[in-house]
Amino acid sequence: MSNNQVRVIDSISGTVLFETSIEKMADAYAFATQMEEAGLDIEIKAPGLAETLIKSLGADETEINQYKQSLQDEIDEHDDSDYGCGICAPPSTEK
Repeated sequence: MSNNQVRVIDSISGTVLFETSIEKMADAYAFATQMEEAGLDIEIKAPGLAETLIKSLGADETEINQYKQSLQDEIDEHDDSDYGCGICAPPSTEK
């Protein structure tokens, strides 16, 4: 299997219920559908393009976690900014 794994995870316990290669992502989604129909609260974790790239360039788990944290920090900063950004529309003040 490749080092780019797709995981179906139980949201409550954090248990990995299913794991496969990114090439077989459809299998993960099919399994996730079955688990949701059975009443489980699940999530699918699949690497994005940037994560796949840094893994292929030799990043270790620590570096991948640093990348994910920097991405989350950037999102949090964007959400908390008093100025917003030039791309997002300002919130509507009409009632």
